[in-house]
Amino acid sequence: MHLFRKICGTVILLLLPLAAVAQYTSAEEKDLTVAERNALQGFNDTIDRLAEDFVTVSLMVADPTDMTQDYLGVTGHAFLRLQCPTFNLDYCFSYESEKIKGQLWDYLTGKLRMGMFGIHTDEYIEDYRHWHRAVHEYRINMPPEAEQRLWEQMDNHMLAEQDMQMNLIKFGCTNTLLRYVERALRPDTIHYIWPEKFYTQTAMEIAEDHLADYPWTALGLRLTTGNEISHLKTLKQKVIFPTDLCEVWSKATINGEPLLEYVGDIVEAPPVVPRKTWFTPQICGILLLIFAVGGVIGAIIRRRKS
Repeated sequence: MHLFRKICGTVILLLLPLAAVAQYTSAEEKDLTVAERNALQGFNDTIDRLAEDFVTVSLMVADPTDMTQDYLGVTGHAFLRLQCPTFNLDYCFSYESEKIKGQLWDYLTGKLRMGMFGIHTDEYIEDYRHWHRAVHEYRINMPPEAEQRLWEQMDNHMLAEQDMQMNLIKFGCTNTLLRYVERALRPDTIHYIWPEKFYTQTAMEIAEDHLADYPWTALGLRLTTGNEISHLKTLKQKVIFPTDLCEVWSKATINGEPLLEYVGDIVEAPPVVPRKTWFTPQICGILLLIFAVGGVIGAIIRRRKS
């Protein structure tokens, strides 16, 4: 943990100039030379901090994991990758939580913790290589000022949100990324073309479709967070799964250009095939009903004999 905080502190110190850049991006200053613009901002180097490739932002989408590895990974995972080649920075920012597997009672009683972490990309994706989970990278088309605002914003979340009570709705990996990117883009806005299901289905119906192969997980979701999910009414609030965010952003545009551009797979692996179970909650309910009816009939028979 000490090493992690040291790394985070180094990243933030290196990125402090990036946060300042957003204050000096008027149309007149953009017409200045790099040296003139840097002089206005207090820099004495020739680094063009408003270059398109000074900071790059990617949406990373990991394939689902097998339920035997991680209960929360069965619908995949979404996180951001931020790179600044000039300073040799390459970090993934992700909401991470304690595992439910082996701590189910703590999860049900609200004792598990979560937080936002920034980890070097090579280190972060090692787990996905170990789990044989493919990770797909999509470049997000953002103006240079917005990219730098987003990095500053993610640093702030990382410092303030490292030890929180687990809340998969409020701090879900998907809906938070949508909000953070939109916030960094302002005053630019994303033009959405929404898939039909977001108009016709409730958030819970969308969730149950994603969890069709995991009926017990779907039941657990309904029991633990069903009330919160039922309050998700707007189109954007219903984007709570990584593949949905990827689908929505793939159809979206910003300033007339596509918002997402597929880059490639940073981790390659075959798709996970869900292990379907015959013992579903419905089967369990039917068996319990049969046992209950059998018990009543047995009691009646014994009573008549006596």
